[in-house]
Amino acid sequence: MSDTESGRPRRALGPFDDDDVNDDDLLDDDDVSAEPSPSRAWTVTESEPSDADGGRTDEPEVSTPIPPPAPALPEPLQPPEAGRRFSAEPVADDAVAGAPRRSAASVSSPPHLDEAATPPVGVDATEGEPATTEGETAQNPRRRMMALIAAAVAVVVVLGVVLWLTVGRSGTTATPATTSPTASTTASESPSATPALLDANQLLTSADLARLRLKNTWTEAPPANGAAPTPACIELASAGGVSPDAEASRRFTGSADGGVLVQVAQAMADVQAATTAYEALLNQAGGCADAHLLGAYQIDGLADSATVLTTELSDGTRHTMLISRTGRFVGVIDAAVTKIPAVGVGALSRAAASSLARQCGNATGTCPSTPKAAATLPPATDPVGWLAWVDVPQLTPGEGKWTATDAKAPSLVGSQCEDVSLNKLPGTSESAHRTYLLTDDSKAPDGFGIDQAIYTFSKASAATAMAKTLDDNFKSCGDRTRTATVDDGGVTATGADGAKFTGTSYTVTQRISATKTVTFRVGVTAVGTRLVYLLANPSANFDFTDKAWEALVGRAAQRVTQYQ
Repeated sequence: MSDTESGRPRRALGPFDDDDVNDDDLLDDDDVSAEPSPSRAWTVTESEPSDADGGRTDEPEVSTPIPPPAPALPEPLQPPEAGRRFSAEPVADDAVAGAPRRSAASVSSPPHLDEAATPPVGVDATEGEPATTEGETAQNPRRRMMALIAAAVAVVVVLGVVLWLTVGRSGTTATPATTSPTASTTASESPSATPALLDANQLLTSADLARLRLKNTWTEAPPANGAAPTPACIELASAGGVSPDAEASRRFTGSADGGVLVQVAQAMADVQAATTAYEALLNQAGGCADAHLLGAYQIDGLADSATVLTTELSDGTRHTMLISRTGRFVGVIDAAVTKIPAVGVGALSRAAASSLARQCGNATGTCPSTPKAAATLPPATDPVGWLAWVDVPQLTPGEGKWTATDAKAPSLVGSQCEDVSLNKLPGTSESAHRTYLLTDDSKAPDGFGIDQAIYTFSKASAATAMAKTLDDNFKSCGDRTRTATVDDGGVTATGADGAKFTGTSYTVTQRISATKTVTFRVGVTAVGTRLVYLLANPSANFDFTDKAWEALVGRAAQRVTQYQ
């Protein structure tokens, strides 16, 4: 109090509206008394005079007994700061302090009539030293600021430790974290689980197959005979030589054309294992003993590697089989129908894109963009470079088996139109010959088969020149022999990276008597430094179609590029 002010004591503020209360002036709700405010006056604790007054202030008289006094506060060294609850100013003789507001449990509130007097909150009754209360801490801006800073630092430290434990360790691959249930999980909040590496949710759906084949609806169906769905011509257990980390499969049936679609996907340990499995699956499908391999197609824009093979099995079903690898995942989709045409290569690739898009993230592989199909070489077979069983069609549905001799020096007679020695073709550096025989076909004539010879030249131009010589000789055979009739047709085939091969197929009919003829089918194609020659001996009632023979000549051209 300044020297110019009155000598009257400072008094507590009278009651005011709750809307004017500052929260900083209130203690926590737990410290608020539930008792009503007393209706009588109470005694203000005797305080020492300030240095300015130099005298003592007598205690005011009251008409009621005085409770035991609280311990006296120590004499302040300087005038009290704003916000202190006790006045250091002298109190006038006639001053009576009114009861303070009880809206906040102040240390200066009087006790209830039935309660024993207790020291103010925060004061040690035995030592008489004041203690810091929560109210005082809240009212001290400096303490509040320090408390806020300390809390902020603690939060930053905790967050830093959590982040370091989560992603701060170098040299690891990010994986979905496992979340286990905690006590805070409520009935409406189910704890999150680690996403499955590979499951049925990543496979094809009926909606994905809606445009696979016109007028055909595909419906998910249980596996036949309760066994896991298996694509044709493939043994999944032996693919790659190792077991997958996870596997998922699904089977669909079509509403028409006897359609059945099977999808199997496998998650391998790593990309290398998946690559090995992919090549093994491709070789299995490409060398299926029960299939005639019709075509092979490379699919770009679908996965890291993808190939479609079209085949016809001995039961007459036509299969369009997509084999793919994306990251560490490998998969097979086998779509089969009993009526031609087979499921389209492009249609199957586009449908598969939906499933592979759901797999590529977990597989850490290439995701689909716009799939594009292009004809390519079929998977190599053993022995490499020669026709395989899968290349030769069945002439009687469900019957027949092809066998072959080992490669040896040529021993050929030919169709009598070649006009050169097939056993020692001019300009060759080496040559070999195999014979394929058809057995177990009730309709095949005795000795029905195919001869294949491969001739190697020192230059590609020499091989091309010999092919041209043979072509001229076949076309002039009728005029030259007077006994032969020759029909020819052009052959084209596609190699690796879109390379084009050309050749010619010939049908030669030789009259051996006035009433008898013999027929030969011949094929000639030059690929690089090699020339391939094919010869078959059909009969009037047992023969290849023109289209099938032309396809076989084209396949021989593809195979010879794999020759070693």
